[in-house]
Amino acid sequence: MPDQKAGMGPMMRIVAAVMLAAGAAGSGLAVAASLEDELFFAADAYYRGLDARAMGGFEDVLKKDPENGYALARLGVLLAEKGDLDAAGAALQKALAVDPDNLFAMKWLGILALRRGNRDEAEKYFTAMCDIDPGNAQATAWQGVALLRSGDRVAAVKRFALASAAGDADPGLHYLLSLAYMALDLPENARLELETTLELRPTDVPALTRLGALFYRQGQRDLAEAAWRQAMAVDPEYAEARFFLSRSLSDQALAAQAEGNGIKAQRLWLLALEADPANGEAMLARDAASRQTRPGPERQAPEADSQREHQDAAAPSSSGKSPGVSK
Repeated sequence: MPDQKAGMGPMMRIVAAVMLAAGAAGSGLAVAASLEDELFFAADAYYRGLDARAMGGFEDVLKKDPENGYALARLGVLLAEKGDLDAAGAALQKALAVDPDNLFAMKWLGILALRRGNRDEAEKYFTAMCDIDPGNAQATAWQGVALLRSGDRVAAVKRFALASAAGDADPGLHYLLSLAYMALDLPENARLELETTLELRPTDVPALTRLGALFYRQGQRDLAEAAWRQAMAVDPEYAEARFFLSRSLSDQALAAQAEGNGIKAQRLWLLALEADPANGEAMLARDAASRQTRPGPERQAPEADSQREHQDAAAPSSSGKSPGVSK
């Protein structure tokens, strides 16, 4: 039976995990409740990107239920993202041993094989996914990635098109396809996949950021900056969106300087720094503009001379008479 969790959204996967945990822990209500609570919060942390919390949570679950396939597979992904491919592979293999139809574990074992450069092994896992679930969109897309890495661009595009049609309700799939099309230098295809991603998940920060980058490359600066600002509204600390927006504002500041519009340039440099305080170019330009507007000694001299003249005019002379008055 296909792993139905593979086609669910994050919250549905969490609910499925809770139900599986409740069924697996049959030794009493108190133990089951404790295990499902731990699994719920670990899964919640996983889908919110809180990797350290999620890893600790899944490890705690596995101490109580060493054969929990859901926890094993997600722990494997977290280990892979940390770069520990051997430990990741071991966790995923154990998840697959517990549940031979675990599509999530199969997919990630295929991805690990691709990372190691073993295309044949990767293809074995992706084909197995399709054997269990014919037309599985994720498996089809990753087959395309394997073909792309082997240099067969035409076959890869065909697999991507099939995957896009089969997985119309999976935002993660469409984001993956957008990255693949960008690698193929097919910006229109990539844009369509990003827009589909955002229709399904409007607050997807990486998708908003990538869409902004595509708009920028196509000369649509206003749309690009709007996408980056939207990404930052969701996650103000998202570094890539801040970087892109800041560099776009820097480009406009340089153009304003070239036109002789120093006031506009200074405003844009400040906005660039507000978007990304680490923008060194904007920092230097701001400091240079500040030095130019600060009065130097030569600008101070006429005012100082005028003040001295007024003081001389008001002060009595050494003879006790006002200056300029003679007998």
